[in-house]
Amino acid sequence: MTQYIKYFLLTFSIFSATYCFAQNDTAKWNKKVEEKHLKNRQDSSTWDAELLRRDIEANKERVAKPIRYGAFPVPKYELLGKESFKGVGNGGNFSGIDVDGKKILYSYFLVNKNSFTQKFVGDKPNEVFFTIITLTNFIDTINYSHAGVQIISRNNPDYIGQGFFKTKSDEIDYTAFLTANRDEYAIVNMRLFNLKNGRIILIAPQKDGSLRSMQINPPILDDKELPNYIDKILKQEDIKHFFTDVNNI
Repeated sequence: MTQYIKYFLLTFSIFSATYCFAQNDTAKWNKKVEEKHLKNRQDSSTWDAELLRRDIEANKERVAKPIRYGAFPVPKYELLGKESFKGVGNGGNFSGIDVDGKKILYSYFLVNKNSFTQKFVGDKPNEVFFTIITLTNFIDTINYSHAGVQIISRNNPDYIGQGFFKTKSDEIDYTAFLTANRDEYAIVNMRLFNLKNGRIILIAPQKDGSLRSMQINPPILDDKELPNYIDKILKQEDIKHFFTDVNNI
């Protein structure tokens, strides 16, 4: 069993996992709802003033990488309807998994099941929409300065996360998003990945300073299923070869 470290970021910061409910019927996402939401973004009477105040204060001290957070006003979450937002989260293994003498780290982003996603996730409590697994040669076991991961809900019902992994001489930066329209992409050191082709991205830094990537297309997984799935694929010969190639760091 791999050591598994998980972080869920709750209501008191920009990485909101607030539960929001309205009195209307369970929300459904469609073009009309999307157009209304876009209008609300420009309508100050719909904005959540308390969230904006908190975000302005938090940004005075927060360090975000690779993209700095802006404090934008956002419409009240409940305007999208009952159970349209049930929380977001992130996690990963930042202590390292051993694969034939190489150290592997990973992180992920998830969205808890809500009225917009329930038809896609079925009976799962959440869906992990992005996972990055990377080879590294540097792990700071004291301050954990070698990795960072953050997710934000302020684009609700679209969700975006970002993070980084450091090696001894380089850094892997990434960001990924999932929209209510089910568009989903990731950027890793400026390489673009369409996550419809696979929500798991493998990265192997090379000795010459270049990078290698591999994309894996799993079924929709929740956060409880993900660690076992990663354990399984790390035992596959093609994956082991990807991470242990002689040209890797």
